[in-house]
Amino acid sequence: MCEVSMKYELLVLAAMTRLESPNTQAIVAATGISERKVQSVVNSLVENLGLNIERERQGRTFRFSINSWGVFESGKAIQSQLNDIDLVMPSNSMLSSYEEKHAYFEQVKMDNFKESMRLEGHDVASDFDLSLDKEEQRQILLNKYSNVNSLEALNG
Repeated sequence: MCEVSMKYELLVLAAMTRLESPNTQAIVAATGISERKVQSVVNSLVENLGLNIERERQGRTFRFSINSWGVFESGKAIQSQLNDIDLVMPSNSMLSSYEEKHAYFEQVKMDNFKESMRLEGHDVASDFDLSLDKEEQRQILLNKYSNVNSLEALNG
């Protein structure tokens, strides 16, 4: 298993064991990992490491609970390591309004997008001017990418 993948698995496990009601959105908020990646990691934990993770319906979402630790046997050794992992969880007082929560999740999505593009060999961070408002940034990116006829022009 690759090191990056194991990092995600440890973050998701840490969130599952430390959150009061671990569901996909809570894990996204606690780890900064995208929703799709969280779901992929949960499936990987079940398929590759033999964990028994139950999805309990809780309103319109599903709450995760770990019933068996698979390759981690009793889970005691891994749980002590999970307690040492720093989660990026914002405090509840920091995100009290819908607008603050929305802005936080948008930032998490943008950070994940930039990291994905970086891993694919693209430097999109240089395309963003944070001093501009969202619409101005959008227009600049649309102009740049609509006029591109080749990958060389993107990198140039």
